[in-house]
Amino acid sequence: MDKTGSDKKKHRFPIWAIVIICVAAAVAAVLGIGYAYVHSQLGRINRVETETALAPEEEYFETGETFEDEQVETVRSEDVQWDVDTGTFSQEGVTNILLIGQDSHEGEQRSRSDSMIVVSINENTGKIALTSLMRDMYVQIPGYSDNRINAAYAFGGMELLDATIAKNFAIKIDGNIEVNFEGFEAVIDAVGGVDIELTPIEAAYLNNRHSSWKLKIGMNHLDGKQALTYARLRKVGKGDFERTQRQRQVLMAVFDQVKDIRIDELISFVHNLFPLLTTDMSNSQILSLGTKVLGMDLDTLETYRIPEDGSYEEMRVYASDGTAMDVLIPDLSDNRYYFYNNIYAAGD
Repeated sequence: MDKTGSDKKKHRFPIWAIVIICVAAAVAAVLGIGYAYVHSQLGRINRVETETALAPEEEYFETGETFEDEQVETVRSEDVQWDVDTGTFSQEGVTNILLIGQDSHEGEQRSRSDSMIVVSINENTGKIALTSLMRDMYVQIPGYSDNRINAAYAFGGMELLDATIAKNFAIKIDGNIEVNFEGFEAVIDAVGGVDIELTPIEAAYLNNRHSSWKLKIGMNHLDGKQALTYARLRKVGKGDFERTQRQRQVLMAVFDQVKDIRIDELISFVHNLFPLLTTDMSNSQILSLGTKVLGMDLDTLETYRIPEDGSYEEMRVYASDGTAMDVLIPDLSDNRYYFYNNIYAAGD
């Protein structure tokens, strides 16, 4: 369902790895060069101000991307039925951080969240789970009409997106980090590139996009530009399903590159990255998060996707004015259980 955007378009790929690198570096800095200096560096991170709706919601009920199958089932928006609310899951020792990549254009303050990944840090099991939320899911948005989940961020920022996740998937979000993506290529190059295994169709597509590239089937060492193009790849495979998987693969590859980096290199690296982040978390919360991450085995990182296979319907939803959008309507009961089981159940 994803469509390829212009190469000139900014802020398309979520550099989630930067977030974990940054919090880890913050803790490393505390150990190496002092508490006061670390807080001065953390002060360079952008903080969220009071968030209000950016635009009328009708501007966001749009045709957008369509399914290839023109015979897709249709439904009126008012006829979509939802499971009853179940409350919000929580568990002591488990922290959920939402990482947001927004699909904004030059001069825009806030737009739709192009990518969303929940990082779940379970101190009880020592497990870190990354769960991608597909942007074309049709969900309930508190205070607004039902819409794609990526519209919630445009309407009300982090607070409304968190409330939307809680209402639909019963997961409490403890903090948010949004990434400015302009430095993505430099970040990948700074860690020396990443190792990614390409399928035949992926290698052919990337080489066709850039005639100077000679990527091969199998394992390749990608530089920043190549990794960015790979992570934005939507025209091969199953659209956004495989795109979110590619994003998680890049994240895992960055982990492999930085987990043994020297403290002095890490501090220098994140000095230029902090201004690219925006968060609603305090310095103390960020340092606490970093401490938790550093105490875990990153080799146990697990990745998931919502909606789970077999727990959604591809539907064309019509609004009262006849406007239509092609969406994934998740089975909330199945996906709540799947989410809970992946994040909490092993620690029960």
